[in-house]
Amino acid sequence: MRRAATAIAILVFAGLSPSLARAQVALGETPAAGECFRYSVEFDLAGKLIVTQEGAKEEVRLAAKARHTFAERTLSAADGLPVRSVRYYEGAGASAVVASERSDRALPADRRLIVAARGSDGTFCFSPAGPLTRDELDLVTEHFNPQCVTGLLPNKAVNVGDTWAVAPAAAQTACQFDGLLKNALVGKLTAAANGAATFTIEGTAEGIEHGAKVTLTVSAAGTFDTTAKRVTGLTWKQKDDRNQGPVAPASQVDVTVVLKREALAAPPQELADVALAAVPKTDVPPALALLRHTDPKNRYELLYHRDWHVTGQTDQHLILRLLDKGEFVAQSTLVAWKKEAAGKHTPAEEFKKAANASPGWTPTRLLEDTETSAPDGRWLYRIVTEGKMEDLPVVQSFNLLAGPQGDQVAVTFAMKPDKVKAVGNRDRELLNAIAFPTKK
Repeated sequence: MRRAATAIAILVFAGLSPSLARAQVALGETPAAGECFRYSVEFDLAGKLIVTQEGAKEEVRLAAKARHTFAERTLSAADGLPVRSVRYYEGAGASAVVASERSDRALPADRRLIVAARGSDGTFCFSPAGPLTRDELDLVTEHFNPQCVTGLLPNKAVNVGDTWAVAPAAAQTACQFDGLLKNALVGKLTAAANGAATFTIEGTAEGIEHGAKVTLTVSAAGTFDTTAKRVTGLTWKQKDDRNQGPVAPASQVDVTVVLKREALAAPPQELADVALAAVPKTDVPPALALLRHTDPKNRYELLYHRDWHVTGQTDQHLILRLLDKGEFVAQSTLVAWKKEAAGKHTPAEEFKKAANASPGWTPTRLLEDTETSAPDGRWLYRIVTEGKMEDLPVVQSFNLLAGPQGDQVAVTFAMKPDKVKAVGNRDRELLNAIAFPTKK
């Protein structure tokens, strides 16, 4: 009797009741095709961008908030995680403040149906209704991805206090990496009573996103319904330290995500079998993999590959950077050129003179000088030149594209000589993807 009393005293001193100490929970959830959940995801970010200008580092305040509510239906699963899901967003909006400038984004009604396909190089989202804009894509991919939730669990019976290593695929999905470099995330069952259990996820992870190295320190807590065998909620906190990359500056931010999860007995009308008839069964159709851009003054439209990233935009300019497996290989600048009368365009020699006079540009060798016309009335003048930009060797192609109604866009591509092969025909593909307004 005395020994039993002593044992109980030890447990109480350690902060555990005898029943909790012996509690064992089958802490696992197996996703299956057809199941459906409703999610609420609230996102809060605060920190700073670290911008380097003329060799000096400058800190810029960064803050953002977002809220997403959506139903998600699993289409296929493997290795304990959904592989392909379809979502219907009831609401999706985000606001960000950089320095003193605020921007707001919302998902339009015709892009609320989104397919999310998880792969080894991250999650690929697209809309069956048509190409997304870059802002729309960011809005549906930058929030916490619930496809990771089941992979955060050990999927076996554990006792209170037991720990486990989070599976690499779940860690990559939760951290939203394009590639996982290091995973030191550890789960722990912290309590179990009255049909509910709580667990934590702690540790660090390193990965690559858009060509930049990212280091995360995570402190998360989740709730699990032991009767229904479902994760019901998750509060995910992370410290995010990002190196400067080819398409974004360095940053240091604190992020808090609050996720609520509810199992649905049947999918909502928007995710019923009839509504999903337009959803591709396997591969993503090439046209839906593209992104769309509309000039602010409707002077042209552009469909472009996701390897091109928008890094600057004004009423006159659009700046894109091309990444090849995360490596920066070329930059393109689109400028709305002066409009001419229908069937007319700027003379080739006039454009050539303007191109060679670009600030900081010293041409040394002409590689191509061509002028082509198409039956649909489009005209293209193109020169490709070797030279130096601020004493650095560069190959540039200067292109003037005109439409049948006299609309014109000047498109410049700049790359280092050793990147010409990596660019290949992707500059011409971008040119071919530009469309002008049709005559009304």
